[in-house]
Amino acid sequence: MKVSQPGLQLKLKKWLVTFAALLFIGLVDWQGWIRPVRAAVQPLATPVYVRLTQAAKLLELPSSLFRKQLDMSKRLAQLEFEQANALATISALQREAQETVALREVLKDSRLDEQELLTATRISYAHPEIAAGSKQGVQEGMLVLVARTIVGRVRIVEPNHSVIRLLSDPREKSILAVTDGGVQGLIHGDGESVFLGLLPQDSEIQLGEKVTTLGQAGVPAGLFLGTVARIDGDQAEPTKQVLLEQYVSFFSAPIVSVR
Repeated sequence: MKVSQPGLQLKLKKWLVTFAALLFIGLVDWQGWIRPVRAAVQPLATPVYVRLTQAAKLLELPSSLFRKQLDMSKRLAQLEFEQANALATISALQREAQETVALREVLKDSRLDEQELLTATRISYAHPEIAAGSKQGVQEGMLVLVARTIVGRVRIVEPNHSVIRLLSDPREKSILAVTDGGVQGLIHGDGESVFLGLLPQDSEIQLGEKVTTLGQAGVPAGLFLGTVARIDGDQAEPTKQVLLEQYVSFFSAPIVSVR
């Protein structure tokens, strides 16, 4: 007695159906019966195919644009980085050129004594500094000059740099000074400008007069401080003051001298 296998019979039926279908399609194609159907369907299928292709391209477009934008962003970032490096190099070269020109001018028209040295400025957000300290012979109270004009004094000395207090700083000690006409007074600052004050109200002072140091401990006579730019004072007051124009600035000077 034979045992039936339903699974095997089902597989055999599927293979027979598949073989019959393939045989039928081959016979139909060999006889040319499918050509009219293909010719009738092709005009309808072609627009559908074209539209599907266009739709696929439209779906791909955002991805393509995103990739291009990402590549452009990377390139832009690289260009910005290269520009920053180039600008930094240019700034360094300009600074070196300014220092060279300033040094030549100082050496050409300067008579440095044994106690005077040249150094570069170092500007920080908190306070002005110079790139010289105790190792270079800098001491507290030394004068700082730009183009032979006193602009401040050394107040804090570190091994390789020093902090400067400018004449415009109200905390800086006064310096005795005198005008070309012989009028004497004291140098002081208001935080922004430099003044020659405590001048007698009846003293004769002219705009443009030079103001130099009178001479005192630590400050030799004859050092240039500026010229008279403005005369201030109330006639009812016993004294008056004048605003000085110094023509130079510590913050823009690549080279300063310390003495």
